[in-house]
Amino acid sequence: MQGRWGRISRMIRLGGIAIILALLGIMAYQLYMYYSDQLGFTPTEAVETYFQSLAQGDYEEVYRLTAKEYLTDIYGRPITKAEFFEQLNGLTGDRSFSFHSIEATEFFERDGARYYVVALTSSIGGTSGGSRLLVEVQRNGGAWVVTYPFAIVL
Repeated sequence: MQGRWGRISRMIRLGGIAIILALLGIMAYQLYMYYSDQLGFTPTEAVETYFQSLAQGDYEEVYRLTAKEYLTDIYGRPITKAEFFEQLNGLTGDRSFSFHSIEATEFFERDGARYYVVALTSSIGGTSGGSRLLVEVQRNGGAWVVTYPFAIVL
């Protein structure tokens, strides 16, 4: 009888240890996910840098922060770096402009992609205005890059 209770007791202890280890593993993973977004170049900083660089005409930085596999024309054909710069020149009129504020707010996360609502305010020709758009960023090779919106159509 005592041998049976000893076995049951041992099994309960091992089950309890397994549950505690599983909970510690889940907690460690959650901490890693939280701090991986708080340290280094965060997805929010990637979005803000993307739009600051676009406004200043720093197309090299915009290109660096862009997911290359998502750069296509309206027909789905991949575009070259030169074509990307040409489209950005057409979009900005080959002039730099400034945003009074760039406010990126995380909207939701899905399948490793983060979606941000970006509010841009600027004044052009003495008139203030604002725009809001949805931007998707993903981790690509250890860095956060913008993956949407693309297929710049002029």
